[in-house]
Amino acid sequence: MKKPYETYNTFAPTEKMKYPFRFGKAKKPSEKRIKKWGGKHMTEYNVMFSYMTIPFRFPSSFTLFKFLHYVVWKFFMPQYFKKIHLRHTPVKHVDHQLDEKVPYREDLISCYMDFINVWVRPLSMMMHRFNTFQGAKLSYEWFKYLCLTYSEAYSMYSYSMTTTYRPKPETKKVKALYAGDPHYMCVPSLHIAIVCLCFSFYRMLFKREEFTPEETEMWNKELFERAVDIGETVLYIKQHSVNCIPAALYMITRIVPELFTPETAIEFISALFKNKTDISETDRKKIQAHILFTYERFLLEGAIEEDWRDPIIRWLGSYQSHVPFYADVESKETKSGEE
Repeated sequence: MKKPYETYNTFAPTEKMKYPFRFGKAKKPSEKRIKKWGGKHMTEYNVMFSYMTIPFRFPSSFTLFKFLHYVVWKFFMPQYFKKIHLRHTPVKHVDHQLDEKVPYREDLISCYMDFINVWVRPLSMMMHRFNTFQGAKLSYEWFKYLCLTYSEAYSMYSYSMTTTYRPKPETKKVKALYAGDPHYMCVPSLHIAIVCLCFSFYRMLFKREEFTPEETEMWNKELFERAVDIGETVLYIKQHSVNCIPAALYMITRIVPELFTPETAIEFISALFKNKTDISETDRKKIQAHILFTYERFLLEGAIEEDWRDPIIRWLGSYQSHVPFYADVESKETKSGEE
């Protein structure tokens, strides 16, 4: 016999709550399409297919251009305006002593830069598997989540910009990264937020759209592992501090609870540096413990706040940054003058 709450649950999430950005329903692909495209690894999907089709399909085209607008005006331009002194938002360092426990590895720059293609490849998969018109409906949903993430992150950056000390670059790729990135938007880390949003979004999508068990298992594993790899590089490349990661995890827990839960955050944190040999087991546990503690602090303090930013704002107000041994002298002088 059913219990009363199983028959009528006033707190059960509605369809709109579970899928707030869904644009209609994508028609299930044919068995032929599933067989043709379902067995490929995610890295086998060509990102150029997305670049050549998504801008020309409705409704994905609508949200794509909105997303690009956000990237320009809510991420790059505010930083460049700050760099040339047209913007006066304060900048605060957020370095931590544990950042020194992660070696500086410029050889991982390609993995770090893959944070764009890591979410473009699944779009190519969908455009092939469903066809471009049906895939465009699912792409629309993804871009709506991206726009939300950039917009919410910008609300924090507009209150206070944040930065970290970076070593003097040696390779051309890292020099180009440093030259093109003013590096004023560290808390919360959009790198972390986006890769975590990616694997959690597709976990939902694979289940909702009834992907095959083989597809679901393989692609969930690949997207999660790649998210962890890219998440580790933000510390290896010194683009972020260990403080930037929990802020990003907390932000997406608050803004997309239908996708990303505290359990998902703990799963991600527990996987960081798990199989790395260039960081000692003791240091790995310290890094994970700090990220988890800070994440839980934000989560607990934010439980009684309407504005998710409040715990981070309070933390920034009292935080005393550490100056790491690898800090470039020129960078140290420049950044300290901007706080």
